[in-house]
Amino acid sequence: MQNNKQDENGRGKFAAVLKKIFVDNIGWKLLAIVSAAVIWTLSAGL
Repeated sequence: MQNNKQDENGRGKFAAVLKKIFVDNIGWKLLAIVSAAVIWTLSAGL
């Protein structure tokens, strides 16, 4: 029983970290992807 509780806590922390990385910074990540696409398009077009 104790081992299962620790495993759930570990999963909860991991999920919280993933949520923090992927949800909280989504604006900056989208901005980075869009700017990279624009720069790539400009350099490929030239």
